[in-house]
Amino acid sequence: MKILELLTKKRSLGNRGEKEACRYLKKHGYKILRRNFVAEDAEIDIVAECAEATVFVEVKTRTREAQSPHEARPACAVTPEKQRKIIRASKFFPRNPGKAMRFDVIEVIYSREDEARPIEINHLISTFNYNTAHRRQL
Repeated sequence: MKILELLTKKRSLGNRGEKEACRYLKKHGYKILRRNFVAEDAEIDIVAECAEATVFVEVKTRTREAQSPHEARPACAVTPEKQRKIIRASKFFPRNPGKAMRFDVIEVIYSREDEARPIEINHLISTFNYNTAHRRQL
């Protein structure tokens, strides 16, 4: 398979995962403010709002068939470097000053790449913050 074809398939799967994450958030009372917000050379997949916070969401989409049983959860791909980029970009998003900022990760897992609906959606609330993103690795 050609590299461009692989990247296109991966991006397509990622887009489907982001749509499912938006559907999930709306179902749980969140208002979607923006998708694919770009600032400071970083992209935030979803910016949403709930009663208490402006929520910056990173979506990680995987398929079970492509993932080995020993592979880490998709959220583990949100490295401290990625967290710092998201936090930096979030500072450019206009928000309600009375609302807190929160950083979540949503894992969207499909059984197979061609499946219409995910088999699992995990919403990890307050997954990281400024302190955890800037903690030095040993």
